[in-house]
Order: sequence, then C-alpha cells, then structure tokens
Amino acid sequence: MATWKQKNGFQQFTKELEKSSNDKRNYRLIRLHNNLECLLINDKDTDKSSVAMDVKAGHLLDPKELQGLAHFNEHMLFLGTSKYPVENDYQDYLSKNSGYSNAYTDMIDTNYYFTCSTNALKGAVDRFSQFFIAPLFTQSCTQREVKAVDSENKKNLQSDLWRLFQLEKGLSNPPLSNFGTGNWDTLYAEPSLKGMDPREELIKWYETHYSSHLMKLCVFGKESLDELEQLAVENFSAIPQRDIPQPQFSSDVWPRDAYKSIIFAETIKDIRQLALTFTFPEQDAHYNTKPGNFLSHILGYEGKGSLCSYLKQLGYINSLSAGFGFSAPGFEFFKINLDLTSQGIGKWKECLVFIFNYIDMMKRFSDNPPEYLFKETQDLAAIAFRFKEQGQPEKVTSSVARLMQKPYDREHILSGSHVIREYDPQCIKQSLDALSLDNCRVMLAAKDPIEGVGELDQVEKWYGTKYRVDKLPEELLEKINNSSSPPEMHLPHPNDFIPTEFNVEKKDVTEPAVVPTLLRDTNTLRLWHKKDDQWWVPKAHVYVVMRSPAVLESAKASVTTRLFNEILLDEMNEYAYDAECAGFAYSVESTGDGILVHVKGYNDKLTTLLHQIVSTMKNLPIREERFNVIKERIERVYANFSMDAPLMHANVSTYSLTQKAFFTFEERLDAVKQITKGDVEQHAKNLLDRLHMELFVHGNVTDEAAVKISRDVEDVIQPSALSEEERQSLQSSLVPKGDHIYTKHVPNKAQVNSAIEYYNEVGDVADLDLRTKLSLFAQIAHEPAFDQLRTKEQLGYMVFSGVRKSIGAMGFRVLIQSERPPIYLEGRVEEFFNVTIKNLLEEMSEEEFEKSKNSLIEEKLEKPKNLNNEASRLWLELSGGYYDFHRRTNEVESIKKLTKQDIMDFFYTYIHQFSDKRNKLSTHLISQSIPDQYKDLNDASALRSSNIIYDDIASYKNKTVPSTHAHPVAPIAQPAMNN
Repeated sequence: MATWKQKNGFQQFTKELEKSSNDKRNYRLIRLHNNLECLLINDKDTDKSSVAMDVKAGHLLDPKELQGLAHFNEHMLFLGTSKYPVENDYQDYLSKNSGYSNAYTDMIDTNYYFTCSTNALKGAVDRFSQFFIAPLFTQSCTQREVKAVDSENKKNLQSDLWRLFQLEKGLSNPPLSNFGTGNWDTLYAEPSLKGMDPREELIKWYETHYSSHLMKLCVFGKESLDELEQLAVENFSAIPQRDIPQPQFSSDVWPRDAYKSIIFAETIKDIRQLALTFTFPEQDAHYNTKPGNFLSHILGYEGKGSLCSYLKQLGYINSLSAGFGFSAPGFEFFKINLDLTSQGIGKWKECLVFIFNYIDMMKRFSDNPPEYLFKETQDLAAIAFRFKEQGQPEKVTSSVARLMQKPYDREHILSGSHVIREYDPQCIKQSLDALSLDNCRVMLAAKDPIEGVGELDQVEKWYGTKYRVDKLPEELLEKINNSSSPPEMHLPHPNDFIPTEFNVEKKDVTEPAVVPTLLRDTNTLRLWHKKDDQWWVPKAHVYVVMRSPAVLESAKASVTTRLFNEILLDEMNEYAYDAECAGFAYSVESTGDGILVHVKGYNDKLTTLLHQIVSTMKNLPIREERFNVIKERIERVYANFSMDAPLMHANVSTYSLTQKAFFTFEERLDAVKQITKGDVEQHAKNLLDRLHMELFVHGNVTDEAAVKISRDVEDVIQPSALSEEERQSLQSSLVPKGDHIYTKHVPNKAQVNSAIEYYNEVGDVADLDLRTKLSLFAQIAHEPAFDQLRTKEQLGYMVFSGVRKSIGAMGFRVLIQSERPPIYLEGRVEEFFNVTIKNLLEEMSEEEFEKSKNSLIEEKLEKPKNLNNEASRLWLELSGGYYDFHRRTNEVESIKKLTKQDIMDFFYTYIHQFSDKRNKLSTHLISQSIPDQYKDLNDASALRSSNIIYDDIASYKNKTVPSTHAHPVAPIAQPAMNN
C-alpha cells in the first residue's frame, strides 16, 4: 500500500501518525510539489497560532572566507521581502497581533518560528513565507546587520560556555572548526579587502543552500486541517527547489593527534570542568533502540552505587552528566562532563581512571546488557510519552520542524524522539565499545593554574582563550588499562519510583474553576487546593512555602538559608534521583522571606517524595566534608557573579535599589566566608521552629488527599506560629520623585560592553486602572523600542523593554547592553521617548489604537496550555500575596475602557522626561574598557541637570520610602474545614 496519496499539487501521507494518548490535537502530513514537507496541526481550542520552518543549512556550511554567513543570513532574512519591503513589517504585524518571532542558527540547521493570535495567522504566514521566496537582503541593512552580529558576538566574548565550545570546535577538522557566530572582520572588513561584496556573497550562499527540499514546515492553528492545508499550499509552494544535495559531512572530525589528548584551558569564571568527548556511532538510524540514551542513563545515574555518587563521596566532584554532544550527518559525539571541586581539580587523573573503570564494568555486560535496565528505560519512556502534556504552540512547531529533519519513519515524527521500541543488545554493544580511550579527547578547564600542567602557550583565534594540548601521560593510560572498578560501584538497582497507578478521577464541568479552594487556615498553615478539571492526567503539583523572619535578619542569614537548601538537595540526591528518572521533579529554593519546596509528577508516589524531602529537612544531617564542598561551591557562585554580563549586573543592581530587603552579591560573598557548619545547624533550627506555611495542591488529587498532605507536612515540621506582623509580605523601596542615576563600574575589566536599565516607576501594582495603562503602553512601545534602538541605531544586540513589577510597585523599563557608555544610552532612551513614542502616540489612529488594545486583550485571555502552565499561574497569584485570581479578566474589562487620551496622559505624566511628576531611576554599568571610538560619549555634561547621581546603594536608599505590603485584593473566603 502506498504511503503517499497524490492530490491537487501536493501529496498527503496516508498512515496515521503515532501520537500520545493524551494528545487531542489532529495532524496531517503533506508534501508540496517542490518537495517541501509540512506537518499541519489542528487544535480547535487554541488561542494562539504558530508556524516554524527548519532549514537544513547551518554554520558548518559557511565558506572559509566568510565565517558566520549562515548566522548573518538568519539576521537578514527578517528585514524585508519583495512583497513586504518595509524592514520591520513582519515584527510590527506580529507585535500588533499578540505575537513574536525568533530564530537560531545551529551547526546543521537554521530554525525560524513565530506565534500570533489565531485571527492573524493568514497575514503572518503570508509575510513569513516570503522569507524563503523573495528576501531582499537590502544593501542598506547589510552593514548595519553585520554590526548586530558583531555585537552579538561581543556579548559572548567573556562567556566560558562560548569560549570552550569554540575551542573544542577549533581544534577539530573543517568544517567543524568553523566560527559559527561571525563578526565584523569575518563578514565585512576582510571580505571587502579581498574585493568581495558581502551582500552579493550572502545572496550567492542563500541560493546555494536554501532549497524547499531541505526545509521542514510545521503549521499550527485552530483552522481545520483542510484550511491549514490550503494555507500551506498557497503560501509555500512557490519556494524554489534547487539542485542541492543533502548536506553530508566526513566522520574524520579530529586530527589524528587529537585522540588520547588533553586540552588544558583557562576560564574567565572560577569554574573547574573535566570533559571527555568520544567519537560515537550516529544515533538517528537507531531511533527505535536508542542505545545512546540507554548508556547516558547508566553513566549519568546519580543514585547509590553510581559513578557520580562514588566521586562525590571522595569529594572530587559537585556534579556529573553524560549524554550526546553535537552532531551532524556523518558524525556524532558522546560526552561526560564533571564539575570538579577544589580537591577534585588536583585529582583529575584519578577521575579519569574511575570513569573508565565504570565503563569497563558496563562492558562486562556488553554481550548481554541487563535487560531489566533496558526494560525500565523503555517503560519510563513509554509512560512519559503516554502522558506527555501539550506544549505552547511555538515550542511545538519549532521542535517538530527540527525533528522532521530526522530520518524517522514518517509515522514516527511525533514519537520517534520519545519511544523506545526494540531491545537490541548488539546495537547497544556497538555504542558501548565506542566509549574507549582510542576514541576519546579530554578537556580540563579552570581559572587558576593547575599543578603539574605546563604553560598555556597557545591562544584561540576568536575568543582569545589561553590553552595547551598534551597527549595523555602513558602512565595514566597504563593505570586506566590495568585497574578495575571499586566494589562500591555498581549498575543502577531497580527503580521503586516507577508509577503504576494511572487512574484519573474525571468529572465533567461546564467551565474550569478559576479560584482554588481554601481548605485549611490555621495560625501556622494555609492550604489551597484545586482538583484538576480540564487536563485529566495522573499528575499533580504540590507547592510548600515556609516563611520565616529568620531569613531576613542579615546577609549572613540569607546566605545560610541558601546553604541549608543546597545541603538538603545534596542529601536528597541519591534517594530522589530514581524519582527524577521516573518523571518526577522537585526543587528547594530560597524566596525573599523563606523556603519554597515544589514537587511535581505522577500523583502515584508524589507524596512519598514530598514526605522524604520534608523529613530530611527537619532532621538534616550535616557532614563536615559535604558542608565544606557545598560552601566552597556557593562562594564561587557569588564570586563568579562579577564576571557576568553587564546587563545582568544592571538588572540585579536595579533590584537591589528597589527592594527594601535585598543583599548584594558582594555582601553575600563576604557573609558566606564566615559561615560554619554550626551556623547552618543553628539557623535551621531557628528557621523551622517558628514559621508560617502556605501549601497549594493542584492536579489529580482529592480534597481529602490534599488535607492529608498538609497534615503530614505539619506533623513533620511542627512549627510555632508567627505574629500577624511577622507574616506580612516583603516590601519594595519606592523610587523618589525626580531623576536618579546609580552608577557602578562593570567588575570584569576585559568586558567592552556597558549597560543601562532605565526605569520609570508609575505606582502601586495593586492599582488596576494604572496597571492596565502601563501594560498597554508597554505593548505599544515594545516593537518600536527594538526597531529604533536595536535595528536602526544599532546600540547593541541586547535591547529589551517592558513592565517591571514587584510588591507595591511597578513601572516601565528599557534595558540595553552596548559598547557605548550608559550616559550616551540614557540620552538615546530619552530621545526615543521624546521623538519616536511621542510621534507614534500623537499620530496613532483610533483604528491602530484599538488594534493594540485587542492584541493586549488576547494576550491577557490566553489560556493555560497544560497542567504545569495552570499550576504556575495559580501559584503566582497565591505566592504574591494578592490572591488576585480574576486578575486577567478584570484587566481585560479595564483595557476595554481605555482611550488613546488615557495613554497619552499616562505617557506625559509618568514616562516623558519633562514631566515634573515622574519617578525615574537609571542604573548605569560602565565598562572599564570602553572602546576608543566611544570614549568621547562618556561625558557627564550630556546628562540633564535634573539628575541626581549616586555611586553607592545606601545613599540612594536613604531617600526612599517602603511600599505597602501585599494584601488580598478581595476578602479571602472562609476555609472549608475548621482546622
């Protein structure tokens, strides 16, 4: 029987696509006459549409003389087509229709996607399809967008992630060694010197590598499959099919001397990373067996007897992971990564010995891998796919379009990456045999010199990373070959957390409930519950927040709380790793005024996991050796913050300035150095003795079961009550009237970028009328801010605008990271307000204004897409202290009443720089290495005279007053139970 049916101008796949039993969406696979394959997804209940295109052309196809061209092509494609020549037409259309777009360039593909309101799909598709039919690649955009690529590259120059990634690639054979991002030199200056026209070369590359048969399309909407089919055929059939072969790359990825070698590299941050990379059999052809997934499960296992557990007990590592590295048609890598402790960096050779010992232990079973382990992996994959929750439309289209490039049988394009169908010991053995010294290259990266390692005498070309390459010592190889695994190491035991009970109590409802039920409200505990009434999956979430004044006493108390949490997670790891493998997840983290425990997964055995976490918390054993390892790790986290991007520093500094109780990273770093094991033990007792708990249970759990969960937590913790005053929420520090600037130097002296956060505070976040005006203003200003400050002025790659909310306060902010100094950026933001936004508002027609309102209304009315999404939304309302469960619908009614004059009045009162009523705070992070061509822009006289400048947080905060506390927007109902 034929699997493709010929229709008018295209073919339709006739087999049914295998999908999750929890998936209510409808699918159809078609192939257009130009051999473009397209998956159509119908979801009659969706309130968002999405389309994605994956093109099998990435940076491995860059010409040697134009490194980064694939990435540059991705940038340029968005900036105008023959049919829609205005360069921001696409983004503007999406912005006005509750949408956005994004794209990324990988080694072998480039992925483009967008989302928008359902009634805007046709117009968005019309614009999107033209990128692949008739892009303009205008001369006027070319030089400007090369600068955007250059700015994007410069933001990565001080990132260890990017530096080590390129170092590993650069020490490989071409084209794997390509520099995928590109910069001004590779894309403009050097080609121009050679007589090459960058724009002409871009067009030539596009026409050489972009062809319909190398593209995969996914279209998601509420329209019927027939209507989506017509939309796809009409808009994408004109994409040209060119005579281009499928990309294929050599398996000879490394120079001969790379095998059994070790790369020593210097990092920017204080990290200690040991990474083993193996050349590995390509896995896509074995998707029914997934041998690599099976091996990564065993090698990355963290439970009792594991490689990770053993190395942790020795004090050598903080964490271990194992899995696939990067790949392309023709080659694949498998990686084992270790985060080393201060002791472990000196024991890297021993770590290598133990890793290969463990692999050798696995190979003892290679003729007959333990079938129970494979069956367990297979069962867990089947359960996860069976109850897979539906994702956001844009996440679905982007990932599915990319998966369609895989050589899966077409009926398996939805299930191929999830389901394990066959047990093939020979296939597993073949992959396991590849994990050998003969196929391995090692990298050891650290900030400080490593004892016994020679001078790092080489410098990587693109990022300037210092490194050296040596052969692995013969005595080390001999030790690896002549030693065996210690008896403490063994394969994973059977997993007791695999769920077996999947019953769902389903009751038909007219409309899903919006407000959770308050079941209990005592002086120590408040319990909220919502039984799942729309997703019908055997899953649940439990949130437990424990609030205590002990957390807020000092920077030391705040950091001690974090240490306590990390020690708890460390203690739980061996026990709970099986739960994570079985589809559960848990977290323990500090909030501003307490600790949040969150568990989620199958309701069968979820309470077992929660009970163990809470019991361990109450009786946490703190061992000196683990305390020292964890304390050192947290100290490095705080110290490494100084090397983070300037924009991150600007954001955190603004947060410090606008929160009444917030401790800087410098204060935390000083505090952590003083904390002892005894301090943590005493702090834990103080914290747990007196607190208030708020619980939210959501999912496939009855009222009775929720109450039982709350009583179990209460019985374990047994806290004393807090006073009403102690139970009050945190507060913000309100920005004083006028113009205020906080200045600080970027700590990393090698960082060429500066940053600004320009924040206009407008009032109390509980003020519904003001909140909706702020939201609508932010919606109107969002796309113009990006277009003007990022696209036209090219101030920097990272330009954001939007709403900032906190307890008792809210405002509009603009964030920019740039090589230009913040003083100049301040002026450009104010010019943007004074010219771009002022003209936009004054010239905006009533029709355009109504479109902006409707776009925001659609955004507010967007429904949750799954249980996880709904749980997060409800918890946000609960944990914020406002309990505003009708917030979205109330905001919609408020937005409907807004007029254009309302927004203009809002703008001139709260945003415009000449208002005498505004409250403005700018945070300036100033580079210590401002490029020479921009140093003249760092002139304080360019600032308006009304600005008050501060260089320390305390002097600014002395002028602030605290906000109101969070309070329920409406009286809380009486609890359903008495206690």
